Amino acid sequence: MRLLPAVALMGVTGLLAGPALAATAAPSAPTVDKRVTLDAVPLGDFQSTVVDDHGVELGGLGSGLFALGRNEYWTVTDRGPNGEVGDARTFIVPEFTPSLVKVRARGNDLQVLDSLLLTTPAGEPVTGLPNFAVAGDPPPVLADGVTPVAYNANGLDTEGVVRTPDGHFWLVDEYGPSIVEVDASGHVVARHVPAGLEDDYVAAGADYPISGSLPAGLSARRGNRGFEDIALLPDGRTVVVALQSSVVVPGDRDRIITELVSFDTRTGTTLHEYGYRFDAPSTFAAGTRGRDLKISALVPVDQTHVVVEERTDTEARFHTVELDPADPLITEEDKTLLVNLAGVAGVPGKIEGAALKNRSTLAIISDNDFGFVPRAYGLDEDVEQSGVRTTYVEVKLD
Repeated sequence: MRLLPAVALMGVTGLLAGPALAATAAPSAPTVDKRVTLDAVPLGDFQSTVVDDHGVELGGLGSGLFALGRNEYWTVTDRGPNGEVGDARTFIVPEFTPSLVKVRARGNDLQVLDSLLLTTPAGEPVTGLPNFAVAGDPPPVLADGVTPVAYNANGLDTEGVVRTPDGHFWLVDEYGPSIVEVDASGHVVARHVPAGLEDDYVAAGADYPISGSLPAGLSARRGNRGFEDIALLPDGRTVVVALQSSVVVPGDRDRIITELVSFDTRTGTTLHEYGYRFDAPSTFAAGTRGRDLKISALVPVDQTHVVVEERTDTEARFHTVELDPADPLITEEDKTLLVNLAGVAGVPGKIEGAALKNRSTLAIISDNDFGFVPRAYGLDEDVEQSGVRTTYVEVKLD
């Protein structure tokens, strides 16, 4: 039986696990050890660029979780309060710009300690609007579901965050999909997109450098299923990113193979691409289809292993997997189950960020989609609150 070494990483001690472990020892039942929620903060109070928040509160920041120690984390919001109405994507607060948010889990509250607005090199907000028309993606409209909103070549739909030793942040984005470098002040330094798309961004008027550094095939990502999280490996320069679901394959909507990509942040180049096969849909709740499976979180373990979250809208499970350049397809034989959170009391829905706090504790955070009911609204109407709060939870493991 082979065990992975415990590795100290940015205050988080690595996980003891290994592919052979699953055959000899099943994990004990997980329990929620700590649960805190984000206070109600009007979006207009959080971000000065917001003209009218339409009653929306700060949320959506559970898209990533990067541990700093002392119960503090960097998180990142997604593109902002939005929803689907018919064949369109509504932007309730179109001037909202994705932001890095530093939080601390203390007592019963998830406290906001700091935030950074994402901007162009000239200091202009990038916004969360889509960049240009893409086949399969719904057009952007205002809250009423019909009034068009202009595209923005600088717009980002950020989903995960890490910070390298030089103080720069590295994010992933669903639109490109892309990997985005951001300096310590929030300025976008560079955006790495699938090869062949760089000219489209330049033609659309992007105000920061664009590089076609990623595998070209990633441009076939499904609508709203681009890169979903990013993990920084212990060398401080290699990141691993995950495509949320399978790329579009005509005639196969339920394909269950998606992609992991390793990337060198110092050279700006792709290192390896791995196919990742989800667990069989039949192992999830009855009626689950391949199209329902998503990767939403990545957690580094050591230089060759990461923890991958597979989830549906109702279930989440975490596997430890090995990144072996000689093995381009990760299958169930290459996975060790760390924890299955299905049915565990106190676990929130839509878990999109995760970190190993220590050897026995997995920290997770939910994306509450800004806590409003997605539907068409009048242009001067305030939203209806959903009552769903951003929730941070610590799960005690075996």
